[in-house]
Amino acid sequence: MGLEALCICRVDDETAEAKALLESREMILRAPFRRSFPIASIRDVRVEGEGLHFNAGDSAVALMLGEAAAAKWAKKILTPAPSLAGKLGIGHASLAHVTGAVTDAALAEALDGHSGPAEAAKLSVAIVGNAAELDAALAEHALLPQGSHIWVIHGKGTKAAFGDNAVRTHMRALGYRDSKSSAVSEAFSATRYSLG
Repeated sequence: MGLEALCICRVDDETAEAKALLESREMILRAPFRRSFPIASIRDVRVEGEGLHFNAGDSAVALMLGEAAAAKWAKKILTPAPSLAGKLGIGHASLAHVTGAVTDAALAEALDGHSGPAEAAKLSVAIVGNAAELDAALAEHALLPQGSHIWVIHGKGTKAAFGDNAVRTHMRALGYRDSKSSAVSEAFSATRYSLG
């Protein structure tokens, strides 16, 4: 979840009260500015008195957030976002057993070198497009140690054929509970489940 504040904003020579939103990938300034700055483009971040100051592209920006909030926002901007592998809890010491076709580039990158057979895995990652694929993934997940998590990768948004609500309904009917979610890419989301 991002941060938001109604504050006095200055972008170059224009100053006005506006809502500022700090999301994981961008800073958004609402009307009258209607501007967004990708986090990767923000540089020279500093707190001066009550304000958060930074440069983005050709713009100099100041948000009068108050000293404590400005420091919090600066820290969030300057702290690199965790990798998808980190969000999913996978790595060399925590291999994932993967079921389903890995067609998403971000997911393929996260899993690269971090997947293995069920006997060696600490958790499962299941890429699913329907209930039958989810049931097949759960059958393979049962080979992992009891208490292991399963990340279900599913379509994102209301137009997904087998999205978050369908997955949650199916999993809860089988006794699984969701405990965490993560964006994977523009097209996919991930939800972590465990029994009980």
